[in-house]
Amino acid sequence: MHTPLTITRELNVKILILGLLSAWALNAQAELKVVTTTTTLENLVQEIGQDKVDVSSLTKSNQDPHFVEAKPSYMVKLRQADLLVSVGLDLEVGWIGNVQRGAKNPTLLKGSKGFFAAGDHIEAIDIPEGKLDRAEGDVHPLGNPHFHLDPIKTISVVEALAIKLGELDSANAEFYQRRAADYAKTLKEKMKDWESRITKSQVNNVITYHKSLSYFLRRFDLDVVASIEPKPGIPPTAKHIISLIKLVKQKNVKCILNENYFETTAGERIKGVTQASLQIVPVEVQTDYFDLIESLVTAVENCGKGV
Repeated sequence: MHTPLTITRELNVKILILGLLSAWALNAQAELKVVTTTTTLENLVQEIGQDKVDVSSLTKSNQDPHFVEAKPSYMVKLRQADLLVSVGLDLEVGWIGNVQRGAKNPTLLKGSKGFFAAGDHIEAIDIPEGKLDRAEGDVHPLGNPHFHLDPIKTISVVEALAIKLGELDSANAEFYQRRAADYAKTLKEKMKDWESRITKSQVNNVITYHKSLSYFLRRFDLDVVASIEPKPGIPPTAKHIISLIKLVKQKNVKCILNENYFETTAGERIKGVTQASLQIVPVEVQTDYFDLIESLVTAVENCGKGV
């Protein structure tokens, strides 16, 4: 037989359980939903946010982020997101605007609280001077957008990301700051190893396909002799390839770094008639950021070994 006191106790227990379940559900729902334009930015957000963020990338690691189809599925993702993290510097200018408009989520538009452009937090290189002309190829008027391949510039992005996450989720702001600080410390420590290994490789100059690797090469004091593309976005002609073969021999270039989302035919041809090593390298994160830079450092080492 249930007395009024027993009934009251049972009711209080049920209320307590319901309260705890509700709090758990709210906490689960409180994860920030973040969408990034590249897998590299996805990985950085995940490293900072851990279990406090639900993050996904619109593009794949072997996909050229310059040229992306604005799919309806991208718009659905953005419609449900709290934050859009882009590279900026006009890297996604050809497609991200259509995705943003189709998502009908005004908080993710440029200038709104749910928009973050990593390029706003670094000093860009390769900013063109004078009047721009389409004859010069796919030139980025705001500068080279592939800054993520410079670990030091990536630290600036990570620190700015932590601030942005904290603005949207103030309850965990200190957590994001700690994560960013720890990440930066680890990255700086790893830099010592990478710098030492590249120095020991005795590789001084390289040829790349595109200008995707400019920040990486500048950070590690590697000279870019030429690009397989005569101009950004323009495929190499037979005449240009012949001139590159002569240049490789004259400059004793040991290393051809061919970004993995560009064709390798020209690089193979140059390799076939010179002493240069051809390395196919990733430009975006496949597993994590440390592995991305490690892959590039290893590629330079392979060139030094003649692999």
